[in-house]
Order: sequence, then C-alpha cells, then structure tokens
Amino acid sequence: MKTKSNTSLALIAAVVLASLPVTVQAGGTLEKNVSITVLDAQYQVQPHKQQDDLWMRVRTGFSLANIQSQEVRQHENNFSKNQRFIDHIVERSQRYLFYIIEEVERRRMPAEIALLPIIESRFDPDAYSHRHAAGLWQFVPSTARAFGLEQNWWHDERRDVIAATQAALDYLQMLYKMFGNWKLALAAYNWGQGSLKKVINENHGGNKSVNYQEIGLPAETRNYISKLIAIRNIIANPRRYGIKLKPVPNRPYFEQITITQPIDVQLAARLAGISESEFNALNPAYHRPLIKAEDSPRTLLLPVTKIKTFVDNLENYDKSLVSWRTYQIEQTETLRDLSNRYRIPVGRLAEINGISERTTLKKGQILLVPRDGSSAREMTYLAHYQLKQPATKRSRSEERIVYTVKKGDTLHAIAKRYGIDIKTIRLWNKGSDLLSIGQKLTVPSFSSPYSS
Repeated sequence: MKTKSNTSLALIAAVVLASLPVTVQAGGTLEKNVSITVLDAQYQVQPHKQQDDLWMRVRTGFSLANIQSQEVRQHENNFSKNQRFIDHIVERSQRYLFYIIEEVERRRMPAEIALLPIIESRFDPDAYSHRHAAGLWQFVPSTARAFGLEQNWWHDERRDVIAATQAALDYLQMLYKMFGNWKLALAAYNWGQGSLKKVINENHGGNKSVNYQEIGLPAETRNYISKLIAIRNIIANPRRYGIKLKPVPNRPYFEQITITQPIDVQLAARLAGISESEFNALNPAYHRPLIKAEDSPRTLLLPVTKIKTFVDNLENYDKSLVSWRTYQIEQTETLRDLSNRYRIPVGRLAEINGISERTTLKKGQILLVPRDGSSAREMTYLAHYQLKQPATKRSRSEERIVYTVKKGDTLHAIAKRYGIDIKTIRLWNKGSDLLSIGQKLTVPSFSSPYSS
C-alpha cells in the first residue's frame, strides 16, 4: 500500500455493499500508480433461496388479497394485450428490482410493494408528473422534504434510487400503521393520508377496518390499486394472460461508491466503462454535468461488474476530474456573453444550467461554465474498499469527515450513508442521540460497517 506524501486533498471512493448477498474478500494491493492506494477485492454473489429468476422470488412474497372487480379485469386485459409494454418494464426494472425486493423483504412488507414503481413511474427514475412528482416512487416536493429527501440545484434525492426507495418504504410503513390495512395504505400513498382519513372519519365513523371498495375514493385512486393488483396477477401467472415474462437475474445489479471530491458525470461513466445513459439511469439524482461533493460525500451507483474497472481506471487517471466550474454573474452579463467567452453553444449552456436561452441573468446568479484550461491533476485520489472484517484502530485525528446535520437526518440515516453503525457515531461524538440542524458530527471515513 503506497501513497504520495506531498498531497493536500484526496478523493475517497469507498465501495459500500448495496445488498446483503454480496460479500467482499480482501486480496492483494495494486501498485500500478504510487499516488493511489487501492485494496483489491473479489466479489462473490451468493444465490438467494436457490432461485435464479428474480420474478420467482417476487412471486413467493405476494400476500395482498385478490380483488374481484371490473376495474381489475379491465387493467388485466389492457396489460396483457401489450407485450411491448411488459418487455419495456422488465428491461427497466432489472437495474432496480433486486435492491427494492431486498428492502421489501427485510421490512416484511408484501412483495406487491416492489411492483409499485411500475404503476408510479414505469420504473423510470426520471419520470416527472404534472403535479411535480418525481422519481421511481413519484414524490411531490413537500412529502419528499418531510422524509428527508434533499432537493437543490445540484441534486434531487426524489430521483435517487436508494434514498427514494428508503423514503417510500418508510412512508408506506407509516401509512400501514396509521390505517392498519395495506390497501388503505396504498390509497393514502396515492390520494394523501389527510384526504383518506377525513373520508373514513366523516362517512364511516373512523372505522379503519372498512373495506377500501366501500370508501368513496377518487377514480384515480381506485384505478391505482386496481392496476397494482392487475399487474401482480399477470406476474404471478404470465402464461394465463398470454404474456412472456423475461427472467431477471436474482443478484445485485449495482453497488455503491462514496466520493468526497467533485467529478464530471461524463468522466465517471467513462472511468467505469459504461455509457453515460447507463450511468444516468443508475444516478438520476444528479442533474448537472458535474457531481458536487465538497460539502458532503456523495454516492454513485455502478454495475457490480464495473466497480473494479472504475477503481483501476481512477487509479491510473492523471488529469483533472472536473471540466466545469461555478461562475457568479456580474452585472449586465448575458448567456451570449458567456457562450462567446467559454466557447460553448448558448443552447448547451442553458441546458446544463436548467434555464431557458431567453433567461435574463441576474447579478450574483450562479451558473456552471467550462473550466479554464486543462490543468494537470492537482490531487491524489484514494480508492478504498470497505472490507467485511473488523476495523483496525486508528487515531481520531486521521481519516475522518465532519458532517453537517440537515433537516430530516437521523443517526440511522447518517450511519447508513457512511457505512458505519450508530454505536460508532455515538463513540466519536460523546454519545449524544439528539440531533439539531447545523450540528457538526465527526465521522470516521474508513470505518467498517461491521465494526462496533
């Protein structure tokens, strides 16, 4: 293990396990570039319940009672006539379904919940509705904020595969506890808990055991549940409906890497050996060409088979990781001025900044512009696999991150983000469980998630 001694900054790319069936075993140290330390690793995916097809695993978890209704039959008929739609859904779902069903099973929820993104977004993490709902699980901004999903100019966690899935399952479990019935919980997820509770109180004396079909639900909400049951029925028995359901491998599609320095989206994709569209499909929360990571670490999702490719290529990359920088608008400047100065088409400049070509720029406004020159790499970068083994003791002055608590943060969420346990956070921060917005927490950057 070798490092350059004359560097001031490091990019820490810590591989975090995205799902339990993946194990990481320590190997040798790569020494192709003395400026980078990489711990080699071997990945072994263990079979889950001896089922090769993920759909077989999903079927075993179905538990919602069937609904005999004209709406369900109509949706079954519509879906079963559209093999192309089913194929499209299966193709998209293979990136995300393993992770989602793992979480649904871990929480002991009905497996039908894992199919909800079919109804919400057709498994499209970029889906955006006229009600401003976004992502696989279609969170509106207010609900997303209530469940701690970050939304800003750089990043929208409503589209983040892991963060949005965790928030959606948290929300659904909360609704189940509130209404005591999964179909009512689903109705509340679609219609709003306040609206459903009001109808039950006013028309059914607050009786939450009422059959959801007896409640005066809006047509959209009735169809929402009926569509879910219909697609469940087709997946449970595709042959009966004349559908060919392509198998989905019952193994993790992606793993996580945590970065602490900015990197271009295009470069990250190239270092991983994948297309930019594949990178964006796994990392749709980043809606600028630059992933900003100075304020707090960011996670990237990469295909399991591309993790080592990314780390090896990062190890040997000797140029700057960023080709964009922020620019503060001065008085009277226009997009055309910036276009000419930075030799970038006006349309492209507007696109990457999420504005119209006709936008009047305001003094002090922040935009992304191409970085001047092609300066040589200014930092060394450290890629570190988190190994499934006891962590060695380190000085508290070494390898640590200072994290600023944000609205909606919990110790559990912070621990999960950094791949450590809650006990470790308490140990490094005088044992306090109380968090306040703006509070600074010290987090060991290389702690194993299995250490205590």
